[in-house]
Amino acid sequence: MTRAVLLSVKPRFARAILDGRKTVEVRRRFPQVPTGTTVVLYSSSPERAVLGTVRLKRAIRVDPKAVWETYSGEIGIDEHALEDYLAGADASTVLQVEAPESWSRPISLGLLREILGLEPPQSFRYLTADQVEAIRSRANRAEVFPVRTDGQGPNDAHARPRNGRPIELQAGASHDARGAGESASGVLLAGNAASVMRGRMVR
Repeated sequence: MTRAVLLSVKPRFARAILDGRKTVEVRRRFPQVPTGTTVVLYSSSPERAVLGTVRLKRAIRVDPKAVWETYSGEIGIDEHALEDYLAGADASTVLQVEAPESWSRPISLGLLREILGLEPPQSFRYLTADQVEAIRSRANRAEVFPVRTDGQGPNDAHARPRNGRPIELQAGASHDARGAGESASGVLLAGNAASVMRGRMVR
């Protein structure tokens, strides 16, 4: 079974990786995993959420003294911080990453516990492909808005067509809501034109 790696990263570094500004992550130790391994990025405290993924391009064992000279332009930290981090290390691993993918919404620590029943690692831990898909699908789930028929509230824009008449979901539209993992009772999926088109007009 294909394994992925859940990697804990400080928030500013996680964002830099997903923005493509940081293409190398330095670790004192890291598991031996093949090129192409999915790396799931957990942004540590205070954010405490999974933000997306990158693909491992290459993991290279490097003498800690050679890291700055070779990778200073890609690691996104200053020389002093790197020296502090690697102080006393006999070896280090340089992770070259590519193909950053930011998820539609972060998966909070609470959701991570709910979906997978696990705690974030201090450094890294393995995930199965099924576990990655479980949290990815939750992150990419469409947002849900309650249908308002009283003309009040911020969600009303999602509940009214252009002619001003409110929309009520038919039973036939429930498949779309359930397909997004949400209750079909009294909700519309934002951006789901098919559900809106199948809605009947309330006169």
